[in-house]
Amino acid sequence: MMRRTATIAAVALSMLLASQTANASGPCADSINYLKTQYDQDPRTRNVFDLVYKGLQDPPSHYGYANPWKAAGDGKTLADRMASMFATWCTALPEISGSSDNGLDPILYFAWFYYRNPAGQHFVQGRDPADPTSSFTTGTTFLSKFNKDYRAYMDSGASTGEVAQWIADPRIEIEDYVHTKVSDYPSWNSFFARELKQGPDGRYPSRPVTMPDRDYVIVSPTDCIMTPLVQRLEPHSQTVRAYIENPLELDMVLDVKSIPISVKDLLGETPQDYKNKFSGGSGLACVLMPNTYHHFHSPVDGTIVHAEIVSTGSPGTPGTWGYPDFPNWVPMDGNVGRPGTDFSQFQAFQRGVIIIEVTYRNLPGHTPEMLTGYVASIPVGLDSVGSVVLDEGIRKGKDVIKGVTELGNFFYGGSLNILLFSQGMVSPAVQTRMGNQIGIINVGTAPPSPWTPGQ
Repeated sequence: MMRRTATIAAVALSMLLASQTANASGPCADSINYLKTQYDQDPRTRNVFDLVYKGLQDPPSHYGYANPWKAAGDGKTLADRMASMFATWCTALPEISGSSDNGLDPILYFAWFYYRNPAGQHFVQGRDPADPTSSFTTGTTFLSKFNKDYRAYMDSGASTGEVAQWIADPRIEIEDYVHTKVSDYPSWNSFFARELKQGPDGRYPSRPVTMPDRDYVIVSPTDCIMTPLVQRLEPHSQTVRAYIENPLELDMVLDVKSIPISVKDLLGETPQDYKNKFSGGSGLACVLMPNTYHHFHSPVDGTIVHAEIVSTGSPGTPGTWGYPDFPNWVPMDGNVGRPGTDFSQFQAFQRGVIIIEVTYRNLPGHTPEMLTGYVASIPVGLDSVGSVVLDEGIRKGKDVIKGVTELGNFFYGGSLNILLFSQGMVSPAVQTRMGNQIGIINVGTAPPSPWTPGQ
């Protein structure tokens, strides 16, 4: 998401705390009251909050302010502030101005809770900070309950309060979509997953496919920023991020620090013989902005040979929170689509895995006449809800058309599509043509939110 410089709050949520009652009410009451009850009744939970508070670290100096969670002063008040922050987050609808919005603000604010703080990371990932070899589920249960509550609110009519603001913004390009009026959208998620107008041929006039009859042309699966994948290297005991220049290997680690992931694990339960196709291959990351189209389509013509949803909580997918060095992933301007972004930590996030078999013509006079390759489309959810939905019918054996066949959509909180290509298919770089879009001129500053410095 694009956002203004330093949107994470530099001040405590004192006014928000003052407005909270002893027991939470509202759409996220179940999760908030669970956290409060656990703190009141469970000594381990109280001890964990003490340890998290002691481990809080200040942001990098260029942010210009202290960790806002430090204002709590102790573990008890930290727990109160966390409950208050999430209660506010639950109904704080995202706002937009041009190419900037404030939807990432609460995610970034909460990230200071566990920024370079092992106790905070253990808490949100289901381990006891006092003994990380032991499980401790207060944090993971709370976040799971919050995700459920938050998703329900974003699916409700109460979540439409800012839809008019988004529709009125010319960067939304609402004329491209089937529904153009606020009254057409019964919830925020229905607006977020709005559908493009289709022509009588099933194609999308506002998103014409480049040279659809040329089998070697790959198209973008959605509106996004394309970037190379980044891998983790450790020469001389120093962790280094670098663009992937060598072919992919199944055991190549694309992650950093506490949530490493190999190409093999990223591909979920894909049968091993298909996983092997990506050894020696390449990849790209497709990052969606919140004001753009949030359905994803096939980037190639071909046939699906595998499709699945890898849900949070399944083996190898522990949860969506706790990335230890969030500012190192999200820069101060909020542009998570910038070159050099490391997306591989999303092993822990809900994702889809769709493998497409592609047949394309060889060079004239060469044998075999037709070649076969494989493309993996991996839509990934983000922190707050991370919902990835595959379209009905997206299953093994379905034929797909590039830029036309819809594979699925995101609801609010999911905005990344990783593409992997089998050996020999694609160089790991975006290749565009004269006249095709390569960027968007940015305008606007994100509206203030409860987590804006100085608010």
